[in-house]
Amino acid sequence: MAALTKSALSLKKGASMKRRQFFGIAAAAAVPAIANPIDLKSIKSRSPKQVEIAFKSPHPTPNGLQNTKEGLWIVDETSGPTHWVSLVSFADGKVIREFEIPGMNGPSGVTVDDNDVMWIDSADNSMIFSVNHREGKTIAKYWAPGAGRSFHMKGDPPPAPVTQPPAFPRPAAKGGKKGGGNGPVISPGQLPMEATTGAGGLGGQGIEYRDGLLYIATLAARRLFVLDPKTWEVQTYWELAGNRGHGVGWDGDTLWVADTNLKAFFRHDMKTGLIKEKIQLSDKDPVIHGATVKDGYLWYCDVAGYVCNLKL
Repeated sequence: MAALTKSALSLKKGASMKRRQFFGIAAAAAVPAIANPIDLKSIKSRSPKQVEIAFKSPHPTPNGLQNTKEGLWIVDETSGPTHWVSLVSFADGKVIREFEIPGMNGPSGVTVDDNDVMWIDSADNSMIFSVNHREGKTIAKYWAPGAGRSFHMKGDPPPAPVTQPPAFPRPAAKGGKKGGGNGPVISPGQLPMEATTGAGGLGGQGIEYRDGLLYIATLAARRLFVLDPKTWEVQTYWELAGNRGHGVGWDGDTLWVADTNLKAFFRHDMKTGLIKEKIQLSDKDPVIHGATVKDGYLWYCDVAGYVCNLKL
């Protein structure tokens, strides 16, 4: 091959540079932008007049709160084989009754439904416990949506049916019969009682109940899932403001969702899931974890051992 002239070499080098620049631009353009990111700066913001420490929690690391007619439920996340769930007086924090639940790991949210069933997020092992709080016993365990396991959402197509006969023999099910085994029938989403983990990864943090549905702020997904506990089917989900959504509490037809790292509460519209406003705490205020609402006050707990409130 004939030697290339300086001019040809220069042209070839220039073309090569342009190709690299082009592919570099193309590669950069191929990175997708976040779909409809939440513009935090556009959200109407206000600061509370005052955050008050109401009382100490009955146990060292409160992480979930729920307002009920009986009083304030507090779930504690202290490491150990069991975790305390305490009902206390709003007036002075005195314990009305309490019990321990084994098998949880980092319980982070608690609510009670219309059937008087308690639901507790066990975040660190991605499980949700249903509990009889009168007897202090676990009723059932479930896996948490948005925590490493695919979930079925309302309106999803059914599973695609098999269209071809098996190319290889299929092993017989346990018991030697199709669909064999005589184990207990469990509900959708439910796990065996001996289960020690749910979907893998981090599960739900804050949890609330309304009109037959559970509202679960899930840490890993950065979303709040609206879930039908009877079918374990996600009805819809909301995008959350930050990377550490935590306690939640109803305020009329809006839901306050706390974000621990942003040190703020975000008020979401119940119908759309969109954020209407936020309450921004200062760096000196107690850190937000569990949350609930009672009579125009937003209550929250700090894992340092305090229960606080602020006027809405």
